[in-house]
Amino acid sequence: MKIGTAKCVLPRPVAAVLVLCSCLCAAAWSGAAEPAPASVAALQRRVMSLTAPSFAGRAAGSAGGRAATDTLAAWFAAAGLRSAFGDAFTQEFPLTGKGWTGDDLAGLTGRNVAGVIPGSGALAGRWLVVAAHLDHLGTVAPPSSPAANPGPADYYPGANDNASGVAVTHETARRLCAGVGAPSRRSVLVLNTDGEESGLQGAAWFVAHPCVVLDSIDVMINLDTVGHLSDGRLIVSGLGTAAPLEAAVNAAASASGVPVNPSRGGWSGSDHMVFNTREVPVLFLFGGAYPEYNRPADTAAALDYTAMARITDFTGALVEQLRIAPGDFAWRMVGGGGLRDQSEGGTSPTDAPGNRQTWLGTMPDFTEGQTGYRLAAVFEGSPAAAVGLQKGDVLVRFGDYDVSDLATFTTALRAYGPGDLVEIGILRDGRDMRFTVALGDRAQRR
Repeated sequence: MKIGTAKCVLPRPVAAVLVLCSCLCAAAWSGAAEPAPASVAALQRRVMSLTAPSFAGRAAGSAGGRAATDTLAAWFAAAGLRSAFGDAFTQEFPLTGKGWTGDDLAGLTGRNVAGVIPGSGALAGRWLVVAAHLDHLGTVAPPSSPAANPGPADYYPGANDNASGVAVTHETARRLCAGVGAPSRRSVLVLNTDGEESGLQGAAWFVAHPCVVLDSIDVMINLDTVGHLSDGRLIVSGLGTAAPLEAAVNAAASASGVPVNPSRGGWSGSDHMVFNTREVPVLFLFGGAYPEYNRPADTAAALDYTAMARITDFTGALVEQLRIAPGDFAWRMVGGGGLRDQSEGGTSPTDAPGNRQTWLGTMPDFTEGQTGYRLAAVFEGSPAAAVGLQKGDVLVRFGDYDVSDLATFTTALRAYGPGDLVEIGILRDGRDMRFTVALGDRAQRR
């Protein structure tokens, strides 16, 4: 899958520092055509561990998922990271809604896992978050015995989605701990979230209950499905969400030798989108679509570990550069969709039928736990903007449909077509308001 490129011109001092950092980081994060065999083997061992039958697909709230979080906490400790949540590497949170197989998650808990690499000097109080979700879909069907591990066809291993991202984050963290940094550099929080497959729940809980001040996070880097390189390129989106990111990505590509396929928007449907709705700049690293997606065939044997080692080189170079980059990382609103788009009308495991081209021009706020569809953003030039909808509005009625969450909103939106006039009801600062909107076509998005 290909996406368009975009260019961002930065002030010369910022660009110069990033180019200099590219040269300084090149030795530590080698862009050799053939990565070191030790790096390839380390990534393969991590993926094989996470996809073992004993973890049974790492479903959020399951015994296998909990065992996986224990393993990840042990990896962080062994690499020398500090615990992120007081004296613990884990952050427990309540799960809600339904799992992939339709099981009720109420009463179950998920666990985020995170470790800290301290910074130093004037930038030590600023943070980078390097993240990958740890959960997958769990079992296809209950195993024949409660005590038995599922067979190869009975669970979703989730090697690419997202043991690959977890493996790269941990290998990157290990290298960062072993390296020597600049006198002034940002701190790094390496985060593995739970509950991504059931609605980005772990990421939403983290931003609502962060272990660092949310405003101190300059960039969130999210790795999801990085088990190979699509057409030899790494897809990187979110470059437009802060001014310095374009140059940092280009410099990391040069230092590591990994070509990138860039996109400015940061709304594609993975955990970084929760941070983007809270106005934290984001970068999303994605390897591209693959035929084993959400199938038992997504096994450790299906991945390209040489490509993963190159992605690890890219990630490390990117983190090293962003740790010392000067200047302002002020968040910028960037319209348009992205890969694996879960914004209005996009795709999801519970994809609703109907007209997928219908467009209102809003983004949901995943961090809000209330009835209705709260708007995290309204895209400029959209039908929603034309009638005066605003960030923070809670949409509760759409035409003939009551709206209680993203799923009911998506069902309602797809019941209408581009050009239809629809009355919508919102709550704004405690007031009931009504608007009549002419719906658009998703092809209008920029």
